Amino acid sequence: MKTLKNRFAVLLVLPVLALPACTDLLEDVEPATSISFEAALTSPEAVQALRASMYSKIRSSFDMTTEYMLGAGALADETYNRPGSSRFNALNEAVGASGTAHMAPFGGYEVIQEANMLIGGIEDGVLEQAELDLYRGEALAIRAWVNHSLARAFGYEPGTAGASSFDLSILLRVDPTLDLVNAEPIPRSTIAETYAQIKADLAEAKTLLAGVNGDKSYVTEAFVEAVRARVHLYAGEWADAASAAQSAIDLSGRSLVSTEAGIATMWRGPNPEAIFELVVDPSTEPIAGSNVNSGLVSYTSDQWVAQVPTDALVSTYGAGDWRVAGWHNDCIAEQTTGATAVGCDEINSLGVSLTKWNGWKGNLATDISYMRVSEMYLIRAEGLAKAANDPNAGLAPLQALRDARNAGAVPAEALANMTAFEDFILDERMRELSGEGHRFFDLKRLGRDILGRDGDPKMRSDSYRILAPFGLGAQNVNPLLVENPGYETAE
Repeated sequence: MKTLKNRFAVLLVLPVLALPACTDLLEDVEPATSISFEAALTSPEAVQALRASMYSKIRSSFDMTTEYMLGAGALADETYNRPGSSRFNALNEAVGASGTAHMAPFGGYEVIQEANMLIGGIEDGVLEQAELDLYRGEALAIRAWVNHSLARAFGYEPGTAGASSFDLSILLRVDPTLDLVNAEPIPRSTIAETYAQIKADLAEAKTLLAGVNGDKSYVTEAFVEAVRARVHLYAGEWADAASAAQSAIDLSGRSLVSTEAGIATMWRGPNPEAIFELVVDPSTEPIAGSNVNSGLVSYTSDQWVAQVPTDALVSTYGAGDWRVAGWHNDCIAEQTTGATAVGCDEINSLGVSLTKWNGWKGNLATDISYMRVSEMYLIRAEGLAKAANDPNAGLAPLQALRDARNAGAVPAEALANMTAFEDFILDERMRELSGEGHRFFDLKRLGRDILGRDGDPKMRSDSYRILAPFGLGAQNVNPLLVENPGYETAE
């Protein structure tokens, strides 16, 4: 294994701020989720361990779990801090101790590092071709997904007003970094270059994973299509987004849950709508390092109950919508004793918490659904309507989702014009995808102001604060890194 000094040096040159856990660095015998660069590429067992490590890096990263899912709602108008708790309060206010508070998912670069090793670092003959194709296909899809998650935080979307004034996106590292010589600082790629790389990765992943659509706890062809649908949506490529969304639905074999009992229980076990769901072992695999301190459940429905749905969210549900009672419950600070969490009724009139993340596996653990079939219905609805410039073109998938949720007919006023349809889609996405990592980025990609829970703008659409800062730490490590506009002097 490389020396401890060299391991740290490699990470400092890479665009990564979060370092591996000390136990990963100091163990004499390397566990399955922490293996040396040299060993990873030369035996089937080590490559298989590297594959496990790639998925494990997602689970262990706060950026890719709790903040990924809850940060976008906290930074917008979807959730707000319960009185008496402080977690994500800086995102609620969009102001932290040192300036703008934002989501900066640097932990994704650790996942990309593992993916890059699987894509380009395995020695010839180590694996049979079918197994090699599977692992590389998974890694390409994950790299594309993580890169897009980074791109939407640090850069503007293609074709938007912001992109016309500032064209830089993220640091694109696509080669396995096996030694210091391979880890030289790199500049940020342009928005076009970033999206081209993401699309190329997805195209190759689709070829390698053709016909792989079984276990949803691993990347499948359906997940590739789902990520492709999301990427096209953000790029404003409406027809392609709609087409990829339908492909993801078809390939996944998943259908919308459409009963009241099903809606109430779908988050309390393996999610029947999941296209990709990261399976967590509550005994050995804490989310973000600690289920109790940093996990999704402790932030929303048990323990801290920190982020509570706002009236801006709960007031948009209509009478009889099964999602209200199914995905929200009384504010309970400790599920085992039923102790009430005080203050939820100050955030929403129902006095409820969000219970999608509910600790059903024990130890405040839950599997993490990163992509659901319902999102594909929403992408298809938006894509079809905008491709045709006609709200009625997107009505069928939108109505299908609402029928499955007992939410009633799409109102006539939502079909009056494209602006009204987009308004309704944004609300429907919040109703359906709350706590799943979308609200802030939905408003950003469509050039909307970021609203607070009272409905007032807390971040104008043309504010520099729409983009996340890289910060001085990242710039000190990488002298080629150009900071986002406004942060050079404003922070």
